[in-house]
Amino acid sequence: MSQKLRVLAIDDHVVVLEGYYYMFQNLEHNHGELEFEKAKDCKTGYKVISANRDTPFDIALLDYSIPQYEDKQLHSGADLAALIRQSMPKCKIILMTMHKEIDIVAGILDKINPEGFINKSDCTTDELSYAFKQVLDGNIFYSKAISNYLKRKEKGIILEDIDVRIILLLAKGIKNKNLSTYIPLSDSAIEKRKYKIKRILEVEGNDEDLIHEARTQGFI
Repeated sequence: MSQKLRVLAIDDHVVVLEGYYYMFQNLEHNHGELEFEKAKDCKTGYKVISANRDTPFDIALLDYSIPQYEDKQLHSGADLAALIRQSMPKCKIILMTMHKEIDIVAGILDKINPEGFINKSDCTTDELSYAFKQVLDGNIFYSKAISNYLKRKEKGIILEDIDVRIILLLAKGIKNKNLSTYIPLSDSAIEKRKYKIKRILEVEGNDEDLIHEARTQGFI
């Protein structure tokens, strides 16, 4: 790294950006003087990235769900991450998300392969600081939900998004007879899905047991 630690943080919540700045100010590291750039959406993020092509960032923190920049076909933090990968290949990327949808998680891992990937519901402030330091030191950091996904994938335990939606609805107290109101499937098709889900998760009990196991394995 250079004598200065150049950090880019992109999030549409000002308080989050201030929190990241505070964490890096107080982070124990030997990477030089801190230079911290902020952006609030895909448009301002694009402008900051474009303006710094000749002085690349050392690390970038990007929220997945930020306002789009339609003119440049930038729809998420993952699209900005791909732009950084192309223009600043040595920049370490940490992506943050609240999403647990399989297609989103899998897409980020496949297309970006970030040095850090964090589900916001997994980490405390102290754990975030630890994650930042780990990535700065050249390590990979994935939060619990992401790590659990990778472990399930290795074991072949993968549910489709519609399966996860069924479990989430059950967890919210929606009755089986009303699931078809929220899921575009017939009652019999939903029951077949539930049977498949229980088989994959090795659940022999009722819906409460299914919900419990889904939570244990990090699906919800």
